[in-house]
Amino acid sequence: MNPRFRRLLIPGLLVALLVVVVVASIARRADGATADSTVVSRMSDPRITESSGLAVSRRHPDLAYTVNDSGHGPIVFAVRISTGAVVGTTRAEGVRWRDTESMALTPDGTLWVGDTGDNFGVRQDVALYSMPEPGTGDHVVRPKRYGYSLPTGPEDVEGIALQPSTGRFLLMGKGLTGGRVYRLPKTLREDRPNRAEELDWTTPVLTTDSATTPDGRYVLVRNYTVAQVRDARTWKLLHTDELPEQAQGETIAPEPSGKSYLIGSEGADSALLRLGLTAAADPTPAPTSTPSVAEPKADRDTTGGTPPWAVWGSALGGVIVLAGAAAWITRRR
Repeated sequence: MNPRFRRLLIPGLLVALLVVVVVASIARRADGATADSTVVSRMSDPRITESSGLAVSRRHPDLAYTVNDSGHGPIVFAVRISTGAVVGTTRAEGVRWRDTESMALTPDGTLWVGDTGDNFGVRQDVALYSMPEPGTGDHVVRPKRYGYSLPTGPEDVEGIALQPSTGRFLLMGKGLTGGRVYRLPKTLREDRPNRAEELDWTTPVLTTDSATTPDGRYVLVRNYTVAQVRDARTWKLLHTDELPEQAQGETIAPEPSGKSYLIGSEGADSALLRLGLTAAADPTPAPTSTPSVAEPKADRDTTGGTPPWAVWGSALGGVIVLAGAAAWITRRR
């Protein structure tokens, strides 16, 4: 690597990292009181260190599923919500998950895992995987794989959520200024990439997960500081919760009652927290439809309650200071 480029690269990366921290911190301070939450349990099993997807069972009481982020084997863990104990594992046979980021349970009893993470925007092998909901106990399954492509090119997708009114999956991009939302075809194919369409919708800054409520009315979308409740059909923003501090808040999953949701974080011994589910409006009930498979831009509040000009205006000041510091460091070298 060119020595001069190397001298510039490290300060530049430092600036980028600190900008992310500044933006998240400003958004949190501006949004007000934190929503009430209760620590339900801790996932202390040493095999779960980077919980990056979460789904709550409707068929098995007190049961949820989670997967680790990148760098781990293709294993779904069944977790007892009340205790955090692992009560089952399902190994996906014949696959290699690179960056799993989200999970979903559809009304037909199918568990979906999104291997959709793409930090550098270069992956050509992103896909959703499906398998029958496993329940407790240890299992080995060969999941079905549905690759996809985005009209704007590769992108880091951190959340998936079923849109019941169409029976199609929504994909939530992760972006510094708010992510884009895409929708997959209703009929998914295994033999070729499924081309998604871009919607005129956005997600909060640095979105980390999403999920549909059991009644199909709402989609919950979270980032590191807030959770949004949106109308599943129109994407209208109905409510925003400021979330409690977490080491790296990556997961959100509504509970079967429709009155609460769970959030989790990456990290060892991470807690499952329960929050009440509130919506400021009561949208029309959505029909229950699920994706079919082939055989062999709405409300644009992207910061989660903080006006974009406030977040990015303040962040710009931080960028100028940090860039100056980086330049000074470079000159000193």
